[in-house]
Amino acid sequence: MSAKFALPAVAAAVFALAQPALAQKMVTQGVSDTEIKLGVHLDLSGPITMWGVPQRNGHIMRVEEQNAKGGVNGRKINLIIEDNGYDPKKGILATQKLINQDKVFALIGVLGTAIFIPSQEVALEQGIPFIFPGTNHRASFEPHHPLKFSMAAPYDSQVKNGVEYFAKTMNKKKFAVIYQDDDFGKDIKDAMEAQAKEMKLDVVARESYKRGETSFSSQVANAQRAGADVVFLGTVPRETAGVMAEMAKNGWKVDTMAVAAACIGQTVTLGKEAVENLYVQCQYPPLDPDTDTAAVNDWSKRYEARFNTKADIGAAVTYAMEDMVILALERAGRNLTVESFIKGLESIKNYQDIFGTPQQTFSATKHGGTNGFVLTRIQNGKFKRVQQFNG
Repeated sequence: MSAKFALPAVAAAVFALAQPALAQKMVTQGVSDTEIKLGVHLDLSGPITMWGVPQRNGHIMRVEEQNAKGGVNGRKINLIIEDNGYDPKKGILATQKLINQDKVFALIGVLGTAIFIPSQEVALEQGIPFIFPGTNHRASFEPHHPLKFSMAAPYDSQVKNGVEYFAKTMNKKKFAVIYQDDDFGKDIKDAMEAQAKEMKLDVVARESYKRGETSFSSQVANAQRAGADVVFLGTVPRETAGVMAEMAKNGWKVDTMAVAAACIGQTVTLGKEAVENLYVQCQYPPLDPDTDTAAVNDWSKRYEARFNTKADIGAAVTYAMEDMVILALERAGRNLTVESFIKGLESIKNYQDIFGTPQQTFSATKHGGTNGFVLTRIQNGKFKRVQQFNG
């Protein structure tokens, strides 16, 4: 692998892509008279398969439904899915395969913050659309680039609103953060520090862990010893459950908030009683047949019949994602090019999925579709809404 794709400075490399020469490169490939090739890579074998597997299913379900109706403007969608194992290096290899070997028209829903950043770099350099990655990182739509779009409310907004909520509503003064030591976790840490500084609050502990870590005794002990009265987590579901289990083991009952990466039913499945009362910022609150609409429950039944497993919010995310991609492809018309596809995406206004999440709106100057999310709290094993933010 060339030094060009070295991982330590990937975030800086992404932001360097805001150069005019690169911004103009668009390559149309993967389109024939009968098909459109779309590429996806997800974690199907690593630590966040609880997101990756249902997200794969959501992609498949929406594409199969569209192909059953004849496809898009006379073309069937050929969905090519690869496993990135939640590993940046594997993500780069999957991106290169999909672009150079499979000749996909666009990359859709690449899963994982640490994975999407270098993958996005590869795609944009080659002029391939990089659409709706599975992350809430702001680099998915900033700085503005004609080929990248995001449908996710940024992590930093989730964190900053969370800090304000705990400080103003609950009079919390001493903040701690336990975070994954990569671009994902650092995004959470940096946002919490920035908002705490703005509000003149104390950050008493900053505790990191390596991706895939299973023991959090020192991180929890240090945050507890520092006297934190609220803890923010830059964690995915398994590690969220692990941190909360360590807190429960220590008898430390402290208000704790995780971001949307932990907003999935498996957080409860893994954490059980330990995650009770955990606050979680969600864009797509987990499904609940007791409160979901008839349309969502019907979708869940179709999903379960197709995949022989319970419907999952991860699948809802990518189902809505593919729905918007299909809408943009339809609006691009029969003469499909990258340029017409981008115009199709930019024409989407006030898109509302069936799951009741914040609306999505794009334009020629706005490629982040929403800043809306909801603070939830796990109570009796379910994600209960506490407060809506930003739409």
